[in-house]
Amino acid sequence: MESIKSVANRFGISKSTCWMVLYKICNMLVQLSLQHRLIAWPSPNSLQVTSNSFQQRFGMRGVIGAIDGCHIRINAPKDHHTSYINRKGYHSVLLQAVCNADMLFTDVYTGYPGSVHDAALFKRSDLCNNISTGAAYVGEFYLLGDKAYPLQTVLMVPFKDTGRLSRQQKHFNVVLSKSRVVIENAFALLKGRFRRLKYIETVKLEYIVLLIMAATILHNLCILCKDEFRQLIDITVEIAEEREMNDVEIHNIAFRNNLAIAKRQEIMNSLAMILNN
Repeated sequence: MESIKSVANRFGISKSTCWMVLYKICNMLVQLSLQHRLIAWPSPNSLQVTSNSFQQRFGMRGVIGAIDGCHIRINAPKDHHTSYINRKGYHSVLLQAVCNADMLFTDVYTGYPGSVHDAALFKRSDLCNNISTGAAYVGEFYLLGDKAYPLQTVLMVPFKDTGRLSRQQKHFNVVLSKSRVVIENAFALLKGRFRRLKYIETVKLEYIVLLIMAATILHNLCILCKDEFRQLIDITVEIAEEREMNDVEIHNIAFRNNLAIAKRQEIMNSLAMILNN
């Protein structure tokens, strides 16, 4: 990956000027995305189509997206730098994203320090607030998350494996995992395509957030334009790195509720019926 200093030298400009140009381009991409809804939550009328796509590919009904978080390595910020140290010991900001079955991002949220847990980030995110207020309509559909997230009616997570899971619960976990892997693939493809996200060498958080947003927008554009770049990179390494970083289980079960438990049980039973047939 070429450094910003190297790019600046190649064009005979200063490093600060290079960042300024990059900032302007990224800002233009964000404005373009807002204008043309390049990253957009499914409309109420398109939720069923989104769900059908997940069901056809992975066999799970009612899914409209997979959610996860990933770490973007950065330089230590000037302020509150210790809060940006993640559990692996390096400075990072978090990127939370939801994608559909085509790995197209439908919601992105970034900028929080790397020490923040995925569940806490989701609770603070615009998406969580928009779902609560109805600005992001979910209806009877739901998202898929890993064990780092709290079980909610709008967010299905695996059964905790205590060594006593039933056959049906194990099957539910397997199907959920196979369906949810699409967001891991999306992150791996994002970082594989835009290597700058492996390490952003600036302490200006405004630049960091804008650059990450621009990369997710370009990711969607590439998918919409059917760019097959993923054939040129091995995303298995990227996926392994993301899984290692995200292998954290939530221990605070206060978020769980009876409606969510009942909904997961119903989904598990429907999957068991398909398995038995």
